[in-house]
Amino acid sequence: MDNPSPYGDYKFVGRVDHVKIFNQAIKSICFNDYGMLHVSDDGLRITVEQGKSIQATLFMPPAAFKEFYVQDFQSFGLKMNVLSECLNLFGSADCSLRIMYCDQGSPLKIILYPYDDEDVSTECAIQTMDCEEPIDYDLELKGPDLNVIFVRGSNLSKVFHELEKSAEEFEFITSPDRPHFKITTVGIMQAVFSVEVAKTSPMMMMFNCKNTVKARYKSHHIRLTNKAMQSATKVAIKTNSIGLLELHLVMQGDGQEEIFVQFYIIPLLNTE
Repeated sequence: MDNPSPYGDYKFVGRVDHVKIFNQAIKSICFNDYGMLHVSDDGLRITVEQGKSIQATLFMPPAAFKEFYVQDFQSFGLKMNVLSECLNLFGSADCSLRIMYCDQGSPLKIILYPYDDEDVSTECAIQTMDCEEPIDYDLELKGPDLNVIFVRGSNLSKVFHELEKSAEEFEFITSPDRPHFKITTVGIMQAVFSVEVAKTSPMMMMFNCKNTVKARYKSHHIRLTNKAMQSATKVAIKTNSIGLLELHLVMQGDGQEEIFVQFYIIPLLNTE
């Protein structure tokens, strides 16, 4: 006779000691009403898409959890704003978090335990729903034509903050030759502002560009990465020959655990 699971009917149970970094990551991808949650032996992923122009995924490997249990592959949709509101019920108070899910059609349970009051906890049940699989952009960023740059998150956040707020478009150039990495904004009345970062700059952690790639993106899509960028310790910038852009951000929690937020941004059509 098989031994019963200590988790009963739950197909997924996860626990983190400090909710802060998970909460920040959720806020950084709340740009659409609905998200798709996937959990497997590889970890937890929550993906949000806006049309076919931008996609964001929060990824937490099992090592980011203090407790992680999953039975088979689980996948469902949920409302992102409801999840975010549940995580913020205790405001900025430090809490531990427990996430539980039974099976298709059952709610996702969120339990918060604030450290400043051991007699208080709150439990939320978030309705889940069926969902379509997100577009797999990762397959398109595995070719030999890929440019990859690693930069310090705090430095890149400052660069983005200083760029023209009224800009309509962002142009990214990555190249083995100068300017190496250049961001240009085109704003109202075609006003232009640009920042260049040499491959020898202290903000560069790794530089591997094989081809010159120039592409433009909607400024709105780039600015959707701001919240995650402000909390990132390092950022990988990847782009292929057609300008598909991936920003892969590393965020570090209070216990030094790392979680990741990926943005895939589709370039604008070349109108030149």
